Amino acid sequence: MVKSVNLGGDRTALINTQVPSRPLYGQVLVKMRACGICQYDIKCFTGDVADRVYSASPGHEGVGIVEEVGEGVSDIQPGDKVTSTFLGGAMADYFVADRKSVEKIPAEVSEYQFWISEPVACVVNMLRQIQIEPGDRVVLIGCGYMGLLILQGLPDSYIERIVAIDADEERCRLAERYGADVVINARQGDAVQCAFNALDGKAEVVIEAVGKSGTLSMASDMVEQGGRICIFGHHAGEELLPTGIWHMQGILVLNTTPFSSKNFHGDLTAAVRLMAKGVFDQHELVNRIYPLSDAQRALGEVSQHSPDIIKAALVADELL
Repeated sequence: MVKSVNLGGDRTALINTQVPSRPLYGQVLVKMRACGICQYDIKCFTGDVADRVYSASPGHEGVGIVEEVGEGVSDIQPGDKVTSTFLGGAMADYFVADRKSVEKIPAEVSEYQFWISEPVACVVNMLRQIQIEPGDRVVLIGCGYMGLLILQGLPDSYIERIVAIDADEERCRLAERYGADVVINARQGDAVQCAFNALDGKAEVVIEAVGKSGTLSMASDMVEQGGRICIFGHHAGEELLPTGIWHMQGILVLNTTPFSSKNFHGDLTAAVRLMAKGVFDQHELVNRIYPLSDAQRALGEVSQHSPDIIKAALVADELL
């Protein structure tokens, strides 16, 4: 039986046989049913990010069934199904989580991988901060997993126009399905000029959901004077940024990392409610699942950044 995964930092996923501890005060012990594979997990796996603490106990997108609760926990009981966020250790048969980092999901859930909720909570946090106004024109750069979740959550009923940009044809198709008014394939022309033509000008809001060098400069070319740029993608390295344009054009730049949230558990609660309502639907997004015992292959394949994989998840072996 797999106990937990340990990211070796050299493209190796090790099996950690440490038995999980009992939940302490304010904690719950969860039997893992699914855990999303995040790009942060991949960066630790490949050694691009040196995070020894997290690498020794990875997984912050867990979903499972409560096995035991610690003292001080009264609103969650053994047998409840929960989704978790903002912690390590969920890539395991069992993991311990603080009560404030888990939220109950519907009892009828059986396909746990579609209830990975930490990424949705990140989108909720971003939407709270960016404060899109009625009539705004919005450009989304990047239609990967997180970008497509953003599209699902954007208030398209009062956005004047949504332009989505990506370099993959299938993701462009999904972007159109999830509400983009105009979809631009970045491989087929000048994306900045195409967005300008589609909007008949520049956008009030540009959301950058790629995290690659150069995309923030692209965002700066698309936003109007006094507009807002949302940095949603993870920019792990240093890069040259157009701070002169930001200053002279009065552009508001928001860094909407979950660490900026004033109440990330509240974001998680809202995410679960919106998932239950159907606002966020991951059935087409979580399109590759692996047994937990095959974590090495899973992390290796995801690290190749195949366009065929939108989002991958590890699932308890007995469910497959």
